[in-house]
Amino acid sequence: MRLSPYLPLLLIAWPIAEIATLVWVGGHLGVINTVGLVLLAAFGGLALFRYVGFGLLRRVQVELSGGRMPTGALLEGFVVLVAGVLLILPGFLSDVLAFLLLFSPIRRLIIASIAARLTVSTMSSSRQSPDDGVVDLDEDQWERRGGGSSPWSDRPSFPPSDRDGDRP
Repeated sequence: MRLSPYLPLLLIAWPIAEIATLVWVGGHLGVINTVGLVLLAAFGGLALFRYVGFGLLRRVQVELSGGRMPTGALLEGFVVLVAGVLLILPGFLSDVLAFLLLFSPIRRLIIASIAARLTVSTMSSSRQSPDDGVVDLDEDQWERRGGGSSPWSDRPSFPPSDRDGDRP
């Protein structure tokens, strides 16, 4: 994955633009109203986290129980959770961006662009092949030989009833 060469510039310019916007809004609305709007947006973001998180979990469970890969539900939940993070961050520019992400047509556009770049591969684990390298033996099909150099050879051996948790 190649990062944009403009990313460092964005990381410097975004907080400066947020501070300038806060100062400008504070000059027009007053400090108390500006702080109140920032806190309201932050609590809205936290509520969005809770609401979307549980809703996303339910949708993913429904998709998985139906035997389908929940790619669409996961991507939509991810975009909405990013919007929640942007609402929690102090600043009005991040709030505007969060509200744009919450607007359904824009969210679908973003999801479509992300989905176009993703490759989803699944592996079926419903049947194990007979050549998976695992041999399951019963107690009468194996025996312990010699002391060997096993780190477990110094442990005391318990009668079979003790290993099963049936201690007297």
